[in-house]
Amino acid sequence: MSLDSSSSFDAAGDAFHRRGPQYLRMLSCPLDGAPLTRGNGDVVCLEDDGHRYPFEHGILRLIGADQRAALDAQSEAHEAQASRSGWRTPDEEAFKRLPQTGLGGFPELYWPQYAAATAMMWRFLEAIRVENGALPVGPMGEAAVIGAGMGWLAYALDVAGYATVAIDALAGPQHGLGVFPIARFFRVQADPVHPPLAREVFDLVLFQEGLARSRDEADEEAALARGVAALKPRGVLVVMDAFPESLARIEALQARLEAAGLRVMDL
Repeated sequence: MSLDSSSSFDAAGDAFHRRGPQYLRMLSCPLDGAPLTRGNGDVVCLEDDGHRYPFEHGILRLIGADQRAALDAQSEAHEAQASRSGWRTPDEEAFKRLPQTGLGGFPELYWPQYAAATAMMWRFLEAIRVENGALPVGPMGEAAVIGAGMGWLAYALDVAGYATVAIDALAGPQHGLGVFPIARFFRVQADPVHPPLAREVFDLVLFQEGLARSRDEADEEAALARGVAALKPRGVLVVMDAFPESLARIEALQARLEAAGLRVMDL
């Protein structure tokens, strides 16, 4: 990939700065956890200006140099697999209708399962809004979607009033974060197991693909710890898995969330 020019950075930067929230304050350097600031066409760590992160094609690549090749390979493999499977890339209107109206080429129950899981999640978020006495229309706070894929759920949260950061290793233009580039949520390519989130700034942290598409229990623990640390007091952590393997796995996850000090809601 080639770097975008600083003018591309300014175009992306102006788009999110006009909305008010300072998205960079919601993120941290993946190498030392320090705050970030804008540099000359890139993003710079405030504690070590040798830690610099470029914008490429509207996506902030918030990755240490030693991880970039691995995450790019993961993204390219995902794009190739999706192409071989015949997954259709959404245009703007199709993107806005996801997941209620699915895309062609995906497995038979893929989008219906996601629609059902999303509807259930929205019931919980509405219950939380009512419990907190929040207005039905207006700013809802800050949200992070980890394992965001194409970003359709980040788009929905953004439209619902959250200033939203979408984080994933998948940065491709067909089935990764590069899809539907005119959406307002902020795109970040990063390690979803160790998401570079600032501490105590989010009202909502959502793991869209289970706990960061975790490969094992250690990954789950690492991702969960980052998510919990990023929450404000009374913040909400959501683990959305449209394809749970078993009831036992769901119960084990609930126990892990409770052990982390979270109150598990039951509607």
